[in-house]
Amino acid sequence: MSLQDVEVKIEYRSLIDNVAKEFYIPILQEACHYKRAVGFFSSSSLVEISKGISELVKNSSSHGKPCIQLIASPKLSSEDIESIREGYRAREKVIECALYREMTEPQNQYQEKQLNYLANLIADGILDIKIAVTLSNAMLGMYHEKMGIISDSEGNRIAFSGSMNESINAFVANYETIDVFKSWTGDLDRVIKKDLAFDSMWADTEPGIKVYQFEQVTDEFISRYKKDTVVYSEYKEPEDQGNIYEDELTFFRTPSGVEYY
Repeated sequence: MSLQDVEVKIEYRSLIDNVAKEFYIPILQEACHYKRAVGFFSSSSLVEISKGISELVKNSSSHGKPCIQLIASPKLSSEDIESIREGYRAREKVIECALYREMTEPQNQYQEKQLNYLANLIADGILDIKIAVTLSNAMLGMYHEKMGIISDSEGNRIAFSGSMNESINAFVANYETIDVFKSWTGDLDRVIKKDLAFDSMWADTEPGIKVYQFEQVTDEFISRYKKDTVVYSEYKEPEDQGNIYEDELTFFRTPSGVEYY
């Protein structure tokens, strides 16, 4: 079980490479720990790479701590941000309410299954999620960094960064790029810096960034979306993904009722 056994390119482009199958899955199958910091996260991304996560869970089963650590940015409305800036409501409360607001009912069976998968990962202590915002001169900003660190049991590490968020849309629809760095090559210093930066954010000691953990929101998420127990070694990604791509589009979309000529 070594990351050095995986053939890894120095760069991946989402509309040229199959990032999930060529990068994420083979690397996670050899790993025991996955750290990810993104501006946008969707449960569909974890479903897309579930084959790799199943092996990751098995490899890290004896470690006794979450093997997936995720830092993401909250989806705040302009009213949320204005409320915080004007001092009408406490920052933490506004973010918490925004997280609750995102807990909508699944629109199809695929969404229901992916949310159940995510809820199981959290409930089983495999995945831990924290929320980050940036702070500058008492002004609130959105955390948009996108990086990851994947480690194996031998101490090998792969770090990557680029434009890709953690969503199925980023994997297969958007044009995204990630650059990859390996600890067993001349990239060791870069890998160490990214790993230390993530750990600093996770511990809420990174200057200019505030990181929260909302345990009550987590409990509500599990209660609302955990329908069935997931056996990770037997989990298979559903074939019919319904309208998941349209639901997650993060760029301009065609208004309803408009026809092209």
